[in-house]
Amino acid sequence: MKSLTRRFCLRSAVLAALPWMAGLCAAQARGPALVFGVISPRAVEQTRDNWWPFVERLGAAVGQPIVLQVFESQELMVRAFKAHEVDVGWMGNVPALEVVEAGAGSVFAQMVSRDGSLGYKSQMVVGRQATSINDLGDVLAQARQLRFSDGEAKSTSGHLVPLYFAFQKNGINEVKSTFRHCESGSHQDNLKKVATGAVDVATANNEEVAFFARDFPDLAAKIKVVWESPLIPQSPLLWRTGLPPEVRRKISGFVVGFSANRPEEKQILEKVNGLSRFRASSNLQLVPIADLEMFKARQAINHESSLSAPERARRIEAVIKRGSRLELRLKLGS
Repeated sequence: MKSLTRRFCLRSAVLAALPWMAGLCAAQARGPALVFGVISPRAVEQTRDNWWPFVERLGAAVGQPIVLQVFESQELMVRAFKAHEVDVGWMGNVPALEVVEAGAGSVFAQMVSRDGSLGYKSQMVVGRQATSINDLGDVLAQARQLRFSDGEAKSTSGHLVPLYFAFQKNGINEVKSTFRHCESGSHQDNLKKVATGAVDVATANNEEVAFFARDFPDLAAKIKVVWESPLIPQSPLLWRTGLPPEVRRKISGFVVGFSANRPEEKQILEKVNGLSRFRASSNLQLVPIADLEMFKARQAINHESSLSAPERARRIEAVIKRGSRLELRLKLGS
């Protein structure tokens, strides 16, 4: 199939200067078969075995041959989507954002975990005895008297999400100078610190707080949650731009209805990724991810000490404009 695509497109090499036409060329060369692409968080063969029962049934529901393509990296998956070599696919939120930003595809469904959750949330906790602290406003108002334990620097829910949604959005650019004392730790370490009084406030996430309550019920009884972030969404399914509306209708109906009534379908989704079902979604689920990505881009510019002031300002302005365009695309595309 790949060689057929290559020969067909070489005969129309002049189209290479126009990316969308080159993508159309690839799609036409592929014929009526649909390509379902998935990322491979584990071994490729294991991922293929886990997904194939679902994908095979999807092909039968749509009434077209279907090919399952497993990608070993998010980068390869995004590249194939941009080249119109994938019709439907599962990937993480960040690469999905790149596909949507490029105009190559859009979100139509979202994974739902076995417990029914649509994602997870960063949380901020304090000791239950801290009666004067009941929300984020109280934390920020009393910060100069509080000892704070942040998440590890590479933790999304422990560090990046609170840094943006709890602090940056409230005008705080330098967290360390806001509190009386700052340190960092893992989710479990942070929860233990608050429970034992080693710090006054710390970050974690709702899943880790639940695990903490299960594993350390006595300590968990000594903490309370005073802030939650917006939902960090579960991974989406996307379809390519230009997929015929009738095909989209069939795909959406199958995906959202899968596992509603048949026990064997529930078992298939459990094996896929510990799922209970898919629900209808849109590009809007990527809005918080876009916020974080623009925030990360600005932070990287601010921390690059070699930049001159004019160059720093120019780059930040470019990030702001990109963020505005991206937000518009996400909202209009939904």
